[in-house]
Amino acid sequence: MKWYRGAQGDQRIWLEPAEIELTAEDELKKAGLLPAADKPVTDLERFVEGYLDATLDQYADLDPDVLGLTQFDTGKRPAISLNRDLTGSALDSEGARPSLVGRWRATLAHEASHVLFHRILFELDLDQGSLFPEPEPRSEPQGLMRCLKREVGYTTRAHDWREVQANRGMAALLLPRKVFQTVVLAETAELGFPADDLRIGTEPTNLLVDRLSERFAVSKQAASIRLATLGLVTTAGVVTLPLP
Repeated sequence: MKWYRGAQGDQRIWLEPAEIELTAEDELKKAGLLPAADKPVTDLERFVEGYLDATLDQYADLDPDVLGLTQFDTGKRPAISLNRDLTGSALDSEGARPSLVGRWRATLAHEASHVLFHRILFELDLDQGSLFPEPEPRSEPQGLMRCLKREVGYTTRAHDWREVQANRGMAALLLPRKVFQTVVLAETAELGFPADDLRIGTEPTNLLVDRLSERFAVSKQAASIRLATLGLVTTAGVVTLPLP
């Protein structure tokens, strides 16, 4: 982790993608919540409330375009809020679409990543002063991370650098790299698909994505993109299977 100054003079944290992956996995281990291949679904609520010591309001009255937000206040626990409409449609509706459940879990993992990686921005020792000159006024209240639909996702380019980091953390928490690779190996072996048949858009790859989505309780898009970002899919569309 490195500190640097943004264009508006604000303090920012530089985190390499690999650092985000390793930190997320390490924190899950410390919490005793790192998933295993036979039970690969991350228990996000326990991670947030038990380990990160954040409050969680799953039924917050938020604007329709806001999926979730995290509030940091000095001397208080971080407060995570999720849009009540999202929670209701994902958890309270009988037969809720897996994509909605995946969206809910992605939002919670995204907010958890803000706590994990960005709490330090609001817990600096004020007696030591700022590392950089006072930045220009911000449109958001100090300590508030408001996460819009368009910025929470696996493919979208977020406008805010913190949203980019939180999206990477979200993927690492939901689909921990080593566990994900182990499950991919097991699933392809069980399905009996040779690697050169697993090309993007083909029936074998789609079936693999379906299974990964179900096993990790994420969207099909999340599973598909994770295959690509971890290098399990080549530019030609062939899934390679390196050992974890």
